[in-house]
Amino acid sequence: MLPGVPAMAETLKGFEVDTWWGLAAPAGTPKDVIDKLNTAFTAALKSPETQQRFAMLMAEPVPTTPEQFGQLMQRERARYEPVVKRSGAKVD
Repeated sequence: MLPGVPAMAETLKGFEVDTWWGLAAPAGTPKDVIDKLNTAFTAALKSPETQQRFAMLMAEPVPTTPEQFGQLMQRERARYEPVVKRSGAKVD
């Protein structure tokens, strides 16, 4: 998004940081409710207003399925768990 500015991964091999947002529902929420929420949420992400707002933030909305989002969260937990454990961080 910044012409002429190299990506961090070009400067630092293997560098990767992704920022993501998502919606979560309580465990046990019925699948039909999850699907209805996901349909509304992905439609909102595709709206011109949302696209413009994300562009101002230099971000790109990427609608997914609930299953894909769950897989992303699993990967992220596995990715950062060792770092958090080494840091000694605790949840109050």
